[in-house]
Amino acid sequence: MQQSEQAPRMMRQRPPPRNVQVRAINRITPHMIRITVAGDELTGLTTHGTAEHIKIFLPQSGQDTVVMPTMGPNGPEMPTGIERPISRTYTPRKWNPATNELDIDFLIHGEGPAVAWVSKAKVGDKVVISSPSGPYNLDIAADWHLIAGDDTALPAIGTILEALPSGVKAYVFIEVIDAVEEQKLESKAELHITWLHRGKRPTGHILENAIREARLRMPTARPATWVACEANVMRSIRRHLINDRGIDRASLYTRGYWKIGESDHPDHDTGEDA
Repeated sequence: MQQSEQAPRMMRQRPPPRNVQVRAINRITPHMIRITVAGDELTGLTTHGTAEHIKIFLPQSGQDTVVMPTMGPNGPEMPTGIERPISRTYTPRKWNPATNELDIDFLIHGEGPAVAWVSKAKVGDKVVISSPSGPYNLDIAADWHLIAGDDTALPAIGTILEALPSGVKAYVFIEVIDAVEEQKLESKAELHITWLHRGKRPTGHILENAIREARLRMPTARPATWVACEANVMRSIRRHLINDRGIDRASLYTRGYWKIGESDHPDHDTGEDA
């Protein structure tokens, strides 16, 4: 029997990384800083939906600029003796194609290279970003929306609420440190926002309790649900929504944006193993 030949597998081509400069720095709340980046290489940037993510490549210690790998015969290669740049995942908060400016909100919490960079960032600093990917596709036909997250998810929540049309009802639960961390969120939808202040309590517990105790329109109406927070808390909330609330997995979008004890949690943690 003759063995059939298989066509070579095509590698997905990613847009090249983009070199940008810091154009503005604004403190939104005591723990949230908005960095506006700009540059000619942002020309043609395309967003595909809400709550997308980008990779931000930061210089290694002792470097003034980001050194990126170049494509060699065996794939991406770094110059001899140079470490790969540090990368972290963030949500592109707002894109203005008219001015080639992209807003990125950084939550200052804990320690790490991204927090260290943002804390010292100044106008003119150079950084490299990837193109946006991984959007949350809004289900406009849903009877209502449940949107929940901790303060790491606030930038993504902002993009979702701004995209909701009028006539849509959304129940929103957001956990932050205290009242001064609350932000003004814009939306055409009918919003029912519950701000939760954790103080010195562990992150995520009051968010989970609030969702468990919430009187939501279940189960006759079909909801669309988006939850992003600490990975373990996300899994507990996900199990509650599926097992106790009867929400269809197909209408449930969950993400572990970070995880206690990890410095760089993967950006594709959906919690489907819960």
